Amino acid sequence: MLTVWGRINSINVMKVLWACTEGRCQYRRIDAGMQHGKIDDADFRQMNPNGRVPVINDDGFVLWESNAIVRYIAYMYGLGSLYPIDVRERALAEQWMEWQQTTLAPHMVWPFNGLIRRVPEFCNESRISKAAEDLSAVLSALDVQLADRDFVLGDTFSMADIPIGVTVWRWLKLPIKRTELPNVLAWHERLQQRAGFQQHVAHPLN
Repeated sequence: MLTVWGRINSINVMKVLWACTEGRCQYRRIDAGMQHGKIDDADFRQMNPNGRVPVINDDGFVLWESNAIVRYIAYMYGLGSLYPIDVRERALAEQWMEWQQTTLAPHMVWPFNGLIRRVPEFCNESRISKAAEDLSAVLSALDVQLADRDFVLGDTFSMADIPIGVTVWRWLKLPIKRTELPNVLAWHERLQQRAGFQQHVAHPLN
């Protein structure tokens, strides 16, 4: 059985648990990170020297980095559905997953840490406002992508929707100014109908 280490309110852990539900993968979860500790324990650092969650162990195969784990679960448990068989379609899915990590997620740092976690060095109104503007600008690319399709790749839900979906969920929960992006909002409504989203993503921000 696959084991997942991580706390349920980490969006990176949400990605993994959502992917497990979509792939009908049986798993057990062990609390780790923040108030649960464990990440500095020697046995955890042996699995992930970065001391971060999530980490999985699938019958002895250890893997860290959330998007890499989502890809692995999609391939192992959702080949042909979550994980596209066509190499170009798969490359597009991976492109959008990389976009989530490298382009979208960095703009979440200031508003999330400043407004939700209230970390003193991030409580800077001008930096938070700039990040909010940048988030709307970056997400406009996703709005264009979703103009003529139900999901990121087309008519079918795939692994690409999971990392972006949890990040957009957080964006919509933040008390910041947002540009109206109708296609993103309609897509997010569709995601909310999925059992995996309902089970693993609808947690309070913290």
